[in-house]
Parts: sequence; structure tokens; C-alpha cells
Amino acid sequence: MLFSRIVYASLLVGLLSALVLSAVQQWQVAPIIFAAEAYEGAEYTPTLAAEEADGHSHEHGHHDHSHGEEWAPADGAERLFYSLMSNLFAGIGFSLVLMAIMSQLQLRGMINLTPAKGILWGFAGFVAVFAAPAIGLPPEIPGIEAPPVEYRQIWWLLTVALTGAGIAVLIFASIRYKVAGLALMLLPHIIGAPMISGAEFKHPDPVVVAELTSLHHEFITISAVANLLFWLVIGLASSWAVSRWIVKHDVVET
Repeated sequence: MLFSRIVYASLLVGLLSALVLSAVQQWQVAPIIFAAEAYEGAEYTPTLAAEEADGHSHEHGHHDHSHGEEWAPADGAERLFYSLMSNLFAGIGFSLVLMAIMSQLQLRGMINLTPAKGILWGFAGFVAVFAAPAIGLPPEIPGIEAPPVEYRQIWWLLTVALTGAGIAVLIFASIRYKVAGLALMLLPHIIGAPMISGAEFKHPDPVVVAELTSLHHEFITISAVANLLFWLVIGLASSWAVSRWIVKHDVVET
């Protein structure tokens, strides 16, 4: 029964967090992506890119952002749907893991969840899953040069695992092990993230490169804010679900 309640709660928490993240992405993140995609074609100028980001049509006709590459969802409702589904699956998965850990610690008397502590749990998740990996591998916009995806995935997984373990050691382990927690968190950055040789953007126009660089910095900031909100919602909603429904019912039944 405990597992089934965690699963049901994760569906609701995942939906709530996905809606929040998708709303922020649609409002703030998507315009930056559209503007960067408009620069992927060498014929695009800053003026044309700005028009495309605002949704205006021009003499080049509809730009589908494909450039002969692999399939991508069309702009508009289809793109929004796939983004929402991706955020939903992420929200369900993260909240499922978070509530499973919370429930076990609450049942063992190691924590006493409150809304404030739920926010701290969410912030810890943000640090482990987004902030720490972003130090070595910042969020990317279209047109940026990046290392092979398999190398990035391996380093991301390593960083998330070690950062999460390090945070757990810092919070729950005795004082003499605190240094080990910091060492775990620093280890992936000592190893180093996969890097590229050369410039991040290889557009032939230096004006466009400067604009893409500015967009990239803005994208990193907005992505951080969006993901922070996403994780705070997960932490707060998960703590409420565990303390008010999941563990409470389990204690009554046992």
C-alpha cells in the first residue's frame, strides 16, 4: 500500500511540477530557443531572427528549423505537447524517487517533514540534478558546438550521483564524514566535464556570434530559474504528500 500511494502521489506531483515548468518555458525559454534557431541558417541576419522569434512571416517563408537534420516537432501545439510530456515524465520520475526516500526516512524517525523542509529537499534536488552539472555542461541553445552526447550523458550521470550522495553525507552523516561529502561533490569537477576545442559558435558572421553568445547567457539564467521553480514545487508538494497522506496512512494501518 505504501508503494502504491507513492506512485499515485508522484503522478499528481509530477503533473503539477510539469505544468509550472512548461509555463515558464513557454513564457521565457521558448523565445530564446526560437531566436537561436533562426540564426542556424547562415542567411539569417539579426533582424530576420528577431522577426522569426516574434512569430512574424517574411520572404523566406515558413522556417521549420529542420535544415535537413533529424526529425523535430513542429512549432506551436506539437512542440508544446512534447515539451509538456517530457516535463511530465521527468516530474513523475523525480518525485517518485524523492517521496520514496522521504517516506523511508520519515518512517524511521530520521526526519520530520514540514513545508520549509520540503523546499530544502527541492533545493537539494535542484543542486544535484541541474546546478552541479550545469557548472561543467551549461544548458545549450541551438547552433552551439558541443562534445559527443554519450560523453555528456556519462559525465552528467556521474555528477548527479556523486552530488546527491555528497549532499546526503553532509546532511545525515556524522561530523567526521562531512569532508567526504564535499569530496564527493567536487570529484566530477576535478575529473572535468567533456569539452570542445574551438569556438562555441561557428556562424560566419561575428555579429551573429555575439548575439548567440548573449542569447546563450540569457538561456542559462532563465533555465536555472525555471528548473529551480520546478524542483521547489516537487520538494514542497512531495513533503506535503508524504507527511499528510503517504506515511500518515501507513502508520494508521500498521
